[in-house]
Amino acid sequence: MIKYKKMAADVLLPILRNVTIFSGLTENEISAISHNCDIMDAAVGDVLLEEGKAATEIFIILQGRINLVLNMNDNPIEIFEFGPGHCIGEASVIGIQNHSASAVVLEETSLLILSRKVLMDIFETDSRLFSLLILNIAREIARRLHHTDEILLHYGRMKNKK
Repeated sequence: MIKYKKMAADVLLPILRNVTIFSGLTENEISAISHNCDIMDAAVGDVLLEEGKAATEIFIILQGRINLVLNMNDNPIEIFEFGPGHCIGEASVIGIQNHSASAVVLEETSLLILSRKVLMDIFETDSRLFSLLILNIAREIARRLHHTDEILLHYGRMKNKK
């Protein structure tokens, strides 16, 4: 069951300082962004993102673990496990496309929800901060793409050896 809550800044800021999409931001900027975000708890088995559904939020994992799954309802394939400090949903939100996979909660999890609306508010009020956030998100997506390329190359090499 998903429920919303508040979290004290002195607990939240140390976690968010280590989140890659907030790299290069000041503590005041991180605090201002997080102040406009919701925090929610999710239980084991909750589905946060559904493959093929519209994307409206970036989820930043504060505590807990989430599994990214392809084809969840038909021959599921577990792709990657995310933990504290990781984000999910960012590629879909900035790409304005549907989610390419589902996200399932593996253990009790707390998340900061950075909505598209909050991003657009930042775009309208602070173009420098918005640019830095988008650059950091793009870097995170590039790191994941590189990791995926390495996995595909590994499987390709294994297939060629047979």
